[in-house]
Amino acid sequence: MTTTHLIPPTDTHQQAALGATIRWIDPLGAEHTEPATGLLLDAELYLATQIRVGNHYPGQKNYHGYFYFSQVQRHLWHESLLEATMMLWLDLHESIVAITAQPMQIRFADNSTHYPDLFALHGNGRQILYDVKPSAYMTDKVVAQFAKTRALCEQIGWGYRVLHELPAQVRINVNWLSAFRNPRYNPGRAAAELLIKAAAAGPLTILAALRALQMPFSAHARASVYYLVATQVLTIDLTRPLSDASTVTLKDN
Repeated sequence: MTTTHLIPPTDTHQQAALGATIRWIDPLGAEHTEPATGLLLDAELYLATQIRVGNHYPGQKNYHGYFYFSQVQRHLWHESLLEATMMLWLDLHESIVAITAQPMQIRFADNSTHYPDLFALHGNGRQILYDVKPSAYMTDKVVAQFAKTRALCEQIGWGYRVLHELPAQVRINVNWLSAFRNPRYNPGRAAAELLIKAAAAGPLTILAALRALQMPFSAHARASVYYLVATQVLTIDLTRPLSDASTVTLKDN
């Protein structure tokens, strides 16, 4: 759903990445600086402590704050509302075991530096570095920086993604679903298994899913259906307005 603007790294980008170093702070507060090689796959940088905090200045437009990432049950600092939205998107759509914000400083061989936004360990064991940038801010300089970062990730063995803003309707639906990540909306194992069994036979409307839960209060049941969507048991089309006629399907886990 998110889009990326990545160009294939040129020889210049690859040379800048080849001599790069990574600086990070481990969970115990010790600082490390190491060459950007495959040895970093074992360094667990997805557990790193936040290495920088953005500047505050009069009239600033970007909003700093903390986002609760439900899969890891901890708050992550964000430098903008777009970053918070992308954290929410990842929390709703990716299986993530560990994640940290502002995890490292990259110093390339050309002496330029870069602070990526997020670093995550996914459920399949893949380590992925993320940058978040509005599409309108993808200048030639930014595109070149991201090309060097992509080259660096390739030589280490990390994945790399650049995330931009969501389509308007998707953003509305994602924000709606965010309210149902709280465990208090969990319908319980017995009711969830009834719904999962029904969904295994084919797609269900929200209304049919409510009935499949066999819960006495429709408001609670509706919240429970959205909880199962928010926790990636069920999937739903986020490109359309949500209603009782929306269709949920069982996610292939």
